[in-house]
Amino acid sequence: MSKIMSKQKNPFLSDSLSKLLFKFSAPAVAGMIAGALYNIVARLLIGNEVGPLGIAGITVTFPLLILYIAFSAFVGVGGNALFSICLGKKDFNKAENIIGNTLVLLIIVSLGVSAFIYIFLDKVLILLGASLDVLPYAKEYMKIAMFGFSIWGIGAGMNHFIRSSGHPNIALITQVVGNVVNIIVGIVFVYYFHWGMKGVALAGVIGQIVGAVWIISFFLSKKCIYKIRVKYFILKKEIVFATCAIGISQFVFEISSCLLNFIMNKTLVCYGGDIALAAIGIVMSVNSIITFSIFGISQGTQPLVGYNFGAKHFANAIQTTKMAIRWSSIILISGFFITEVFAVPVVKLFNSTNQELINMAARGLRFVNFMLPIISLHIFGSTYFQAINKPMQAMILSLSRQVLLLIPFVLILPLFLGLDGVFLATTFADFFACLISAFLLHHYFHKHNQTLLVSKKIHNKISFINKIKN
Repeated sequence: MSKIMSKQKNPFLSDSLSKLLFKFSAPAVAGMIAGALYNIVARLLIGNEVGPLGIAGITVTFPLLILYIAFSAFVGVGGNALFSICLGKKDFNKAENIIGNTLVLLIIVSLGVSAFIYIFLDKVLILLGASLDVLPYAKEYMKIAMFGFSIWGIGAGMNHFIRSSGHPNIALITQVVGNVVNIIVGIVFVYYFHWGMKGVALAGVIGQIVGAVWIISFFLSKKCIYKIRVKYFILKKEIVFATCAIGISQFVFEISSCLLNFIMNKTLVCYGGDIALAAIGIVMSVNSIITFSIFGISQGTQPLVGYNFGAKHFANAIQTTKMAIRWSSIILISGFFITEVFAVPVVKLFNSTNQELINMAARGLRFVNFMLPIISLHIFGSTYFQAINKPMQAMILSLSRQVLLLIPFVLILPLFLGLDGVFLATTFADFFACLISAFLLHHYFHKHNQTLLVSKKIHNKISFINKIKN
């Protein structure tokens, strides 16, 4: 493996930091946008073909999707961080061992989650806030969609390794292919066959199967340097523990998101009924096109930070993170402007007949996105600490927004502000979470003579001027 790698051009040293960040992030952003587009198209189809109860049915199942994301990230993000560090240390055999162990763990956790949901589906959906009116729609969707979620969880976890091994474009294709199939098949099933909830769910399963086949075919191809090898399917205690230790922060973040969505669903139904569930479903769909873009940059950032940290190029790891924050801020500010100014026209794309839904979703969209321009601090704070193997700091950031801030705000603010309080809870939580992230990042950047908000060139010029003055 070392000989093979020595003949390959190191993808982490081939260009400047900005070009590398673009090379690794652009495909991830495109892939995440493709996923977001599928979520939007699915709700557009259901909203216009089935109605608000259909959107509410998908929305109430969202915590279950997050559950799959949580376990996929628990294993995939943790394994990928270890993998990137091993590449930086040039320990290529161990890198392959991590790939094999990660695949086995992903299969175990994804199938385990599906088995649990299948057995207790009705009880779980009612627990999540499905009313008697919404339950049939949610059940029809979820009893099929869970199989697609399982396949997605395995594929998403393995896709991290494709990107980190220097093939971001291949990683993009694996994401785009499945989602394009989802969208096309979904349109056919819903608009032409009029299969409603079942059509959207079946389209998702078919798309995820196509994406998974594409991923496996890459690992078996000649292009792939780091292979899936059967001999590495035997789980090693040290790899499993290290993977879980790194991935636990992302897992806690996603599980707390699952808990948050459960509490939010219950609160929304309490203060706004089923129509409020449909409204938040629209808000989340619109936001996904913005935030998924940032998560794509985050995915591209992690292997670069992990490699530079493993190679002891600490300044490069910090500069990459700061650059990602700046780039993301441009997207977030643009998204903020669009959602604040054009909230009503955007919401009408999902349903143009129910005025109560339009007004509620537009108001919620404006409230939820009020702190959108600054949330990159929180997202990349977590990414940085995961990539440099600081699980405790990453977990603090994950818990701060979801558990320590947002859940209490969701429970308390509606007591005084009603339904508006549920939407405004996100605004307050984002603000304080970004303050915590800024503090931790500043602390760790300062250890390496770096600042949080000023670029390296400007920082060096300021330091030079201060030296002259002294």
